[in-house]
Amino acid sequence: MEGDLENFLHILDCLPVAAMVLMFNEDSLREPGRQSIVYVNQKYQQLIGLPLDLMPSQDDGMVVAPSETQPQEKMLLFCRSIVQQLREAHGSVQERLQVRCSDGNERDFQVTGDNCTVIQDHYLITFQEVTRFTAEIEQLKQQSEIDQLTGVFNQHHLLRRLAAEVERAQSSGTGFTLMMFDLDFFKDVNDHYGHNCGDQVLITTVDIIRTALSGVDCLARWNGADFVVLMREDNPGIARQVIQKAWQGVRAHTFCWQDSTFAMTTTVGLTTYRRGDTPESILDRADLALKRGKRVGGDFIFVDDSG
Repeated sequence: MEGDLENFLHILDCLPVAAMVLMFNEDSLREPGRQSIVYVNQKYQQLIGLPLDLMPSQDDGMVVAPSETQPQEKMLLFCRSIVQQLREAHGSVQERLQVRCSDGNERDFQVTGDNCTVIQDHYLITFQEVTRFTAEIEQLKQQSEIDQLTGVFNQHHLLRRLAAEVERAQSSGTGFTLMMFDLDFFKDVNDHYGHNCGDQVLITTVDIIRTALSGVDCLARWNGADFVVLMREDNPGIARQVIQKAWQGVRAHTFCWQDSTFAMTTTVGLTTYRRGDTPESILDRADLALKRGKRVGGDFIFVDDSG
């Protein structure tokens, strides 16, 4: 048995990933303090480098970092969590783990637990670093939901957020406001000054709208020069006061391009959630309110009161 374990641990030092071996048996279930770390390989020491008695964990998020508070107890909880899952699954177990390593850098790992069939009551835990992969996935996720020109959310995110808000309103009984925000005569800007100028007008307009909104409001580019604001405010009068600051801000701003200056105005269509609304129905109502504002010449905030 001892020879088998010694040979097995020697093999672990040849692995290209960080690894540790835990011993856990029936006595460990009754006495958690009896669970023990048998071995960590060289890759573990090089990559993670934490003294084993300074590697605690948190149940939520499984974040592991050095700590001076009850390190041994937290380490035992970490071991117990992984191994108990192995015992219940009768196979391999995978989890994501974030570790603040001894060099101070936080790294993401794919943690895999396996039963060591060679030696009874011993369990192999390997740590495959996925920090770069995680960052790339997060970047792709953000790109899929962000308008690349203006930096606000795109239509895809807005539709997902709107569906969630409708569901929340249906269950909680509270409402929200949806506004469509359109730049008047934006096509003339593109035709006269060029699309680069038009892009700059859109970016500046977004900055102005943002200053009027709170952190829980959602601003998204719908298409072209149209934006949608989703606001957790079910009083249309209050919502109108908030968006009027942005509306006036655009009117008061002097847009500059090369040696030219010009002014812009906006039209807003505003509606609030009604019981029985779907994302499609409230979007259609906001779009209709916007069109009605356009019909009176634009530069107008039209509040839908058809309900």
